[in-house]
Amino acid sequence: MIIVPNFLLVRSEDHVILGVSWSNLTISDTRPDGIPVLKATTDDARILLTFPPQHVAEETSTGGGTSPATRRAVLSGPSRLAVRLPPGTVFVPTVEGVLQALRQGRPIPPAAPPEATDTALELPWRMIFSVEDRRGGHDVTSVHPTRPMTVEGVTSLWQARLVTGPQRGDTPQDTSVMLRAIDGRTAEQADPDFPIPLGRAERARIAGKAGLQPAQATRLELSALGGTLAATGLWDTFQWEHQATLGRDNRVVTTVAGVLFPLGHRATYTETTERVFDQSTGNTAVLRRDPVLTVTEPIRHPPSDGPTARAFPFDDIEITTVVYSPIAAADWQDFGERPGIYFRPTRQGGDPRDDSVAFPVRCATANGDVRFEMPLLFVADVSEAGFNSLTDQALARHLSDHVYPQRPISLPGVQIDLVRAPARADGDVHEVHSITVGGSLDSSGYRPRLTALQVRLPALRTLLNSDELHEVHFSSDYLSQGPGQDIVLNVAPRIDIDFVGHSERSGSLVTPHFNATALSRTTGPVDLGALPAPATGIIDPALLFLDDATMLGFPLKDLITDLRASPKITSVPQPGQPPTVTMEWKGVKLRGKDTFQPTARSTLDLTVTASASGSDTRCSVNDFSLMLPSAAKPVIRLDFPALTFTQHSGSPPTVLLGPVRMKFLGPLQLLEQLGDAFDLGGLEPDIDVASDGLTAHYSLPLPPVTAGAFVMRDVVVNTAVTIPFNGQAVSATFGFASRQNPFTLAVLMFGGGGYLEVELDTTGMRRLEAGVEFGAMLAIDFLVARGEVHALGCVRFELTDGEVTVTGYLRIGGCVEVLGLLSVSIEMVIGLSYQTDTKALVGRATLVVEIDLTLWSDSVELDSGPWVLAGGRDPGAQPLASNRALDSGEGLERWHEYQAAFVPIETGEET
Repeated sequence: MIIVPNFLLVRSEDHVILGVSWSNLTISDTRPDGIPVLKATTDDARILLTFPPQHVAEETSTGGGTSPATRRAVLSGPSRLAVRLPPGTVFVPTVEGVLQALRQGRPIPPAAPPEATDTALELPWRMIFSVEDRRGGHDVTSVHPTRPMTVEGVTSLWQARLVTGPQRGDTPQDTSVMLRAIDGRTAEQADPDFPIPLGRAERARIAGKAGLQPAQATRLELSALGGTLAATGLWDTFQWEHQATLGRDNRVVTTVAGVLFPLGHRATYTETTERVFDQSTGNTAVLRRDPVLTVTEPIRHPPSDGPTARAFPFDDIEITTVVYSPIAAADWQDFGERPGIYFRPTRQGGDPRDDSVAFPVRCATANGDVRFEMPLLFVADVSEAGFNSLTDQALARHLSDHVYPQRPISLPGVQIDLVRAPARADGDVHEVHSITVGGSLDSSGYRPRLTALQVRLPALRTLLNSDELHEVHFSSDYLSQGPGQDIVLNVAPRIDIDFVGHSERSGSLVTPHFNATALSRTTGPVDLGALPAPATGIIDPALLFLDDATMLGFPLKDLITDLRASPKITSVPQPGQPPTVTMEWKGVKLRGKDTFQPTARSTLDLTVTASASGSDTRCSVNDFSLMLPSAAKPVIRLDFPALTFTQHSGSPPTVLLGPVRMKFLGPLQLLEQLGDAFDLGGLEPDIDVASDGLTAHYSLPLPPVTAGAFVMRDVVVNTAVTIPFNGQAVSATFGFASRQNPFTLAVLMFGGGGYLEVELDTTGMRRLEAGVEFGAMLAIDFLVARGEVHALGCVRFELTDGEVTVTGYLRIGGCVEVLGLLSVSIEMVIGLSYQTDTKALVGRATLVVEIDLTLWSDSVELDSGPWVLAGGRDPGAQPLASNRALDSGEGLERWHEYQAAFVPIETGEET
């Protein structure tokens, strides 16, 4: 056996340039010119021909873009063709002799990856093929001239055309050659730093597919100036078409089948690269690439049931546009060591911050279609040993958690049934303003899931004027177990449901305040931290309600017992109309807490409804008593059979108060005896309803008492119960007479009167006010003259929230009338007040003198201004001696006028 190192065969006439080596040949003879004659004497005699680079990978530009003035390119490596010579083959190692021997040889099956002496055709760039016939054998021959072919002085380029089967002459009968990929590692090498027609991801796919099922080449020619190729690869999830002439691509088409993540619709991605004349570069022939994405499965049906169907509560999902072009070329991403698994479709020339293709989507629901746009990922359908891109859970998690942009998708506040149960509950339909879509994988492939939603709650918008967006998520129990679970959505952050300060919207008598962390199908917003205990089914009110939640001013959590449900707040959509909103809390049992004393029948009932036809509010607290100021030291007891607040469609509210029974206790038992004597139980209250509360007034007038010169009249026992609507405490006021209507007492010429009022609430005495008036009046009548003199006084004491106010006055005066022609009156009023901050008793005097002489009348008023009688000093008060009114010129002059009416005044003297 003879092994000859590489030789270079060159024939300039037709550009034959070949590296050649052989093995297992013997020299059978020597020609006269000294050239040996080689002979194949064994079955393993072979020739290895090495061709120059057969392909140039050129830079491409995307369709519609501006081509660069110059194009970058990279050469492929050399190609090798190893052929086995039949035994007995004889040839001379010259260009013509080697070419004749090549005609007789057949390709040798190479190793994979090929070794240095194996067939390895690199055409196109970084794609290494071997050749075989249709049946997988190696009945492939090279059709080529052995001598230069010259016609009319023009010599053609030498080319070796590889064909299958026996041939006759220089014209092949069957040009089909099968190309089997034999070197996947070379195919997966990195691309140059510019785009080329057949990128790394496509080469890896061709290597994987053509390694198992060869592609077909209807034309395969090798030459010193590059190869000519017309090849097609048709596989189940990938197609490849390649046309190249003398190493330069004319047309390259790849089509990849896959799915769109996370919706799961099947689609194809096609890149077509063609050589075109570019006017912007002087009509040079450049490669222009045109990517197209086509949705081949526009409509996808949902699963029948299960967690996947619940996580995306829509029926048919349709991508309404099926062809997307132009788009940017795919930027394929690897998964692990597997190249070209997925990419994000982007727009040509789009905003780099968000250039994703927006796919229009229509989702069918029972209430109508929901339309929106969303980005998608294209995931190639790759199936190989131990991996399938459409069923691999690790890939699905990677795409959902790290790749897919889960951004909120805006919706115009559409009504969506998020449960789709056979029997719809009030809390199944929600007003959705955005959805966030992620992906999952089940037995049917990729499926979408709603990872978050933003909803507005029409019930809170109606009841509390709150139109906030709330982010919600499906609860894991609902997804796994279905509509049998009452809690469908979790809320983050929590919803503050606060009627404090807006008690008129919750029936005024009760002001709920609690936080909702979930949405129930039946009761609406609920707090997961205050659910019914599994063993008893009872809710702890202390866990549900906040401290400022009240009923009749008492902490709500202290008054509720055996609580089975939180307030139900739901909204039911109405076609073409506002939704029907309901807040309902009925049959709530009550327990005693200090001042508030219920019976076994005590309940709280609340119903609020609002719809297009109007609104209705009804709240009632039934069968309870109030012990004021406290149950430990009661002074008054009020028994209420029912207290009901109602309001209809914006009309003024009405309050129905049953026959309240009032019982005086402790130091006020005397009033109880008076009530028994004068039938207090038959009194009907006067009820004043305002926006901030109601007050029920009871009055018990006592008859006048007369005994000789002693007269006492206008004695009225007053009682009032005030129930605020703003969460403050209930209070009661009772007293003898009032400031506006005091009782009177007269004994001969002496008289007086007064009143006493006390206000109590749960904290004790809030206000104590008392006033006493006293004085005497004397009248005389001498026929020609008559007159009267009087001296009256008053002291009023008031204690309110710890602040003491003491006020009073003295009235001294008189009047005389003579024959009806002359009347003179004089009145002095001295007002007194005690100032708490300065601890001073401050007075102020006013003197008024009136004279009427029938034809002339006048009056003089003198004001002393404030002065301090005792205690601290008031910065604004003045001593009486320095009264400015008396020192002023005007006051002095009027005083002189007054004196002149009675007594002459001597000049220079002041009186």
